[in-house]
Amino acid sequence: VAIYFICLMKLLLASLALAAATTASAENPFSAPWFCHDLDCPSFSTRQTGDNDVEIRSYDSLQWATTVVETDSASDAGDIAFHRLFDYISGANEASQKIDMTAPVLNYIQPGAGPNCNSTFTVSFFVPWAYQTEEGPPKPTSEDVFIEEKKLGEFAVSSFGGFASDADMVSHAVDLTEDVSESKEVDFSADANDGNYYFVAYDSPYRLMNRHNEDWIGVVESS
Repeated sequence: VAIYFICLMKLLLASLALAAATTASAENPFSAPWFCHDLDCPSFSTRQTGDNDVEIRSYDSLQWATTVVETDSASDAGDIAFHRLFDYISGANEASQKIDMTAPVLNYIQPGAGPNCNSTFTVSFFVPWAYQTEEGPPKPTSEDVFIEEKKLGEFAVSSFGGFASDADMVSHAVDLTEDVSESKEVDFSADANDGNYYFVAYDSPYRLMNRHNEDWIGVVESS
């Protein structure tokens, strides 16, 4: 009888170990690109347009921690939003729990109506894969931060290095707009036609080399 129970316990422990391994692999199914620097990143598929070699990405529907800032400077918005979101992952949540940093920081830009008008910047941290569940991550304690499921869809993507200024962000978005206009395979999404786009940052402000930034513009298949 004792031998039977020992064998049963070994079988149970092996089953639990297998289940844990299966769960762990299911939590993060995405093989992230180099510019995520070993951090959790949102999953996507990618292709190039055949006529002018624009990168097109399709993003899965996933959870993000988000805050909204209205100002006339993307840099200022990034600073304000980053501190709100960093407080959240540092323990300003209902579980008082630290949450791992992820990449990228997503900045959805809705330009203001005129040169002296504030723009709306919706800034988001990707929720780690461990919390990409029905229950989701711990809820923020700040009213300025909320958890949402983003159904991002498809984007044309422009990648560039260095420490990105507001001018860099806009100039690459302008170039990307021209590339999308020239392609016969994709058109602008309704959101892009409204003038909205994304600036996407992957690096700590202290990383000096191999920096990676992106602009995203929403696209749909040409009809």
